[in-house]
Amino acid sequence: MQNAKRTDLTNKRKAWIGEARALLPLLFIWGAEWIFSALVDFAIYWRDLDWLKQAAFITAVIASFIQIWSLRSQLGSGEDKKASERSGFGHPALLLLPGAMLIAAVALLEAIGAVGPLFAPVLRAFILAIGFVQIGLLLGRPLVYLGLWLFALSAIMGVWYLGYSAVILEGMGGISLLVSGYMLQTWGRDDLPQTDK
Repeated sequence: MQNAKRTDLTNKRKAWIGEARALLPLLFIWGAEWIFSALVDFAIYWRDLDWLKQAAFITAVIASFIQIWSLRSQLGSGEDKKASERSGFGHPALLLLPGAMLIAAVALLEAIGAVGPLFAPVLRAFILAIGFVQIGLLLGRPLVYLGLWLFALSAIMGVWYLGYSAVILEGMGGISLLVSGYMLQTWGRDDLPQTDK
């Protein structure tokens, strides 16, 4: 019984990841951007490098649009069209809509001053942690654990180490994005052997 449940979860996981395979590089793009931003926040103590953070953000946005645009060309093949019809979303890029709405909401809150500059990294890390838990409920426990770990770290940083939150939470959030991208790529491989544990 346990083996059947595990095999069923593995097959569902591969199907879901297969439908969104072209979106996985976005985790690596934004993970690298968060880590680079954390390094710049650390280096700001010695030099004014705020323009580098803006350049990294713009580069990540452009790379994301290129990745999403390349998704359109991949939908030309019949197999990808069948996958998008099966998902119920139409175009796989629509899977990004909730995440884009959250990012826009956080950007708006920061722009109108509702979230102070010290609390913005904590808010972003909380939203990322909640996203990991939500996706982990569908795809597997390791993502839930990753989200819970990031949530706990965000709470600790927000209460006791708020001044360091930009460096620590952006760095750890970026590493979490890279790790989750690697996990999802590994889980989505078709050539993984089926284990009978």
